[in-house]
Amino acid sequence: MLTNSVYHIEPTRSSGSGLASSKTQKLVMTTTSLRNVVLANASDVLYYEVVTPVWERHLTRISRLDGKTQGFDTVAELLNGHAPGDVKGREEDAKRVMAFRMYGGGEYRAVDEFLHVEVQPARADSNAKGKEREKTMDEFRRAWFRGKDGCKYIWCADTERLELFREDCTNKPVAAFHKERRFLHVLRISQYPYLEIDASTIDTLDYLVVSFLLVERLRREHDDTSGSQCADLEDAEDQSHREEKTTDRTLTSQK
Repeated sequence: MLTNSVYHIEPTRSSGSGLASSKTQKLVMTTTSLRNVVLANASDVLYYEVVTPVWERHLTRISRLDGKTQGFDTVAELLNGHAPGDVKGREEDAKRVMAFRMYGGGEYRAVDEFLHVEVQPARADSNAKGKEREKTMDEFRRAWFRGKDGCKYIWCADTERLELFREDCTNKPVAAFHKERRFLHVLRISQYPYLEIDASTIDTLDYLVVSFLLVERLRREHDDTSGSQCADLEDAEDQSHREEKTTDRTLTSQK
């Protein structure tokens, strides 16, 4: 199923002959948002676009750029809802994925049919006190899914890290999420977040990207350090990203 891109502008430079010879690829994210973002490597050979329209906040579409046709194939559609106990029920706050379908066809399925979440209590720091001790009591989470290649992949997540392991190789991650870096930790972004993937995962990359977006949403939702300010920042970056792309398109059309 082909879709039109909201963000992508066909580059004038050559995209190269394929993947780099290195064993890993970096899919750099254009914002910290998980609802409106592009994940792409340096050559755009690997290019995923995540779009949640402001007029359709309940639906998030994930598309992949086809390098040959320069068109976009639908990878997944996510139905957004509200977490249990959320009494506000505002559509713009619907951030938890309730159902999904792959490749734009078939019926929507419950997320837990694809992503199986396991919750384990983390060990508390006996030397911590008060709120700091409460933070160390946060849960260490694991979630697994079955890749397109038939292998079982396991995400390990807590407030500090998010790594993916293949069941038959648990001593080395095959993917890892690196958070953004900011000047003085609070100012503008000095390094955008990125997903580092091993070349062995290319055949199941669609499933990997979808599972990453699901797990990272859950991790942020349960992160004790997250709150309304974080949500406001994400929404602001959504808007900023859209404005930047609109400007880029205008400049391109004038050339």
